[in-house]
Amino acid sequence: MKKALSKYGKLVDIIESTKEETYICPVCKEELIRNFGISRQYFSHPNGSEDCELKFNLMLKNNEKILSSNEIDILNREYYNKTFDDVHIELSDYMSEEGYYLTQEQKDIIFAKEDRIKIAALSGSSKSTTLYYYAKTRPFKKILYVVYNKSMREEADRLYSKLNNVTVKTQHGFAYGIVGKFYKNKLTFNYGVVDIIKDLKLDWNKDMELAVKIDAMMKKYMLSDKIEFEEIELFKDEDGNTTKQRDLIIHKCKKLWELKKDYKNSVKVEHDFYLKLFHLSKMDLSNKFDIIMVDECQDLSKLLLDILKSSNVKGIVICGDVYQSLYKWRDSTNILPLFEGKEYKLTTSFRVSQNIANIANLIIKDIYKIDINMKGFNDKQKIVDNIDKSKPYVCLCRTNAFILGEAIEVISANKNAKLYFESGFSSYNFSVLKDAYWFYKGHKVNNPLFNKFEDYNKMIKYADRVGDIEIIAINRMIEKYGSLIPDIIDRIKNNTTNDTNKANVLFSTIHKSKGKSITLPIYISDDIFDLPTVFRKEYINKGEDIDFKIEDFYEEANIVYVGITRSNFRICFSEKIKDYLITRYNYFKNNKIFNRI
Repeated sequence: MKKALSKYGKLVDIIESTKEETYICPVCKEELIRNFGISRQYFSHPNGSEDCELKFNLMLKNNEKILSSNEIDILNREYYNKTFDDVHIELSDYMSEEGYYLTQEQKDIIFAKEDRIKIAALSGSSKSTTLYYYAKTRPFKKILYVVYNKSMREEADRLYSKLNNVTVKTQHGFAYGIVGKFYKNKLTFNYGVVDIIKDLKLDWNKDMELAVKIDAMMKKYMLSDKIEFEEIELFKDEDGNTTKQRDLIIHKCKKLWELKKDYKNSVKVEHDFYLKLFHLSKMDLSNKFDIIMVDECQDLSKLLLDILKSSNVKGIVICGDVYQSLYKWRDSTNILPLFEGKEYKLTTSFRVSQNIANIANLIIKDIYKIDINMKGFNDKQKIVDNIDKSKPYVCLCRTNAFILGEAIEVISANKNAKLYFESGFSSYNFSVLKDAYWFYKGHKVNNPLFNKFEDYNKMIKYADRVGDIEIIAINRMIEKYGSLIPDIIDRIKNNTTNDTNKANVLFSTIHKSKGKSITLPIYISDDIFDLPTVFRKEYINKGEDIDFKIEDFYEEANIVYVGITRSNFRICFSEKIKDYLITRYNYFKNNKIFNRI
């Protein structure tokens, strides 16, 4: 756990603790061990504990920080209900099908004369609508519209159903229709180090490191714009030269690649595999399409950029918001600055109010040191201190773990509450967690992830050795919730509904909410990054932490930006966001430069 009681009864964060002091568990009162590693710091029980952290988190939920009247006044006056007299939104004379006027920024894009354009669009700025009218004004052009994922494709299918000249596909969906369909019986979502050892007939004990590096090289290659494995800049020596080990890794990668290409054998392939095969084909698409439109280009890859270059299609339109980039962990690349074309901007958000737009501007300004000047058009959208949780609402979380915690709180308060999970209950791996618990207790389970291992301890040792994020996360959940897991998962599953209209609470990660406009009240959970602490380190205590780098928090800032710009109705901020806003106001007011930031 992150907090413990000092001998004086004060609740102390692990970061503020000292090795000279003694700390006890707020729940069971047992003396705790202070763990202070480079990447993770926490208090733990000497013999482990299954229940205390969960109980403590629920205690904190019922004992959130009480703001002073002055702090409440700051939030209401400076952020929630501030009046803006200097914000001007220029509307055009171009009317939508629904009867409202589009902005001049939108009209400029719709009637752009350049063949190649790129659109820097801020959150909620109707880029999808803008692209729709761009396509509508070109009825005789055959257009391929590439969207990021399945849910965005389904939404685009509905929007573009009126237009006969547009084909909507995800990048994988398009590649599947040409290449991937031949591998449909070999497809898997889980191909990793264990599979590589089996398929290449490596030695489990001697070749583990080799298998890990083959896996890294394969994943890097499949998402790259490179043609040969030798072009991947991994595992070279300090002078940038190849090594015997690198040569062996490349040799094994080529062997594995050929095994994967054979669609008659049993070696599984990932969806990125057939996308890479499509890329390598360098297919000319100019006989099929006159224009390719690409959305969410901040989270794509150089591979897709190379596909666009090889397509020989004359018209290319790419669109994205760099501040909604959430997938750097997957080697995603913002291709906007890499694409040569006329740049246009969409800065007016039709989803949010100017108050939300202002807070989004401040967060990006403080972390990126860039002015984005978002304007908010929706005067009906409000920031509120609390939402009525007796009525349906949406809970947005940073992590699956917090969704589990929030779901536990809901069903603990109301055993009959109906829960809806964006993308489905199964997508949150709660059932996998239940299987993992029984595997941890020594039982045999019918789960392909765990069946690869002789027992739970060997699985954890493997995960620690290779850095398997999925297994490490599962183990942390087991350490956190322990014997409560089976009952928790069963209760949540039994209370789950697939009908949003029947749900008391709708759960989603912020990642899964991207691209959505939410009309129900939103509560943002407090598992976002520690924004107030980052602000203090960068501005108030600048230079004290020599290892602190503000750029390390770009993607975490993006997650907050995405979260606070989902609502077009009511939104309630987490404690960390409130703390950040109050800290920011007091700092800049005291330094007399508030109005310049």
